[in-house]
Amino acid sequence: MTLYQQTSSQLELSPALSSFENMQSLDAALSQIFKSRQEETRTEKARRAMAGAVDSLTDEELDIQLTEFQHLIDYWLDMFEQQLFDGKTLQQTLMEG
Repeated sequence: MTLYQQTSSQLELSPALSSFENMQSLDAALSQIFKSRQEETRTEKARRAMAGAVDSLTDEELDIQLTEFQHLIDYWLDMFEQQLFDGKTLQQTLMEG
């Protein structure tokens, strides 16, 4: 049940406000104001996942560390795929087939 549905049952709304388009607009506005877990930034997710381990880093420093780590992961994954697929990555293999 959306916030709009919860509040509309408690309040008498005018016909114009109860239209489907207005409901979507209200939900969109509320979702922009109140971020859900799905809309967290990469830095916010890392801070939540790593708890106090990254408290001493600024957001910029943490973002740099996350970027460097992602590059390492991508490199390792590419190297592993090349071992499996005769010197080619999975993407390269799929493009040929």
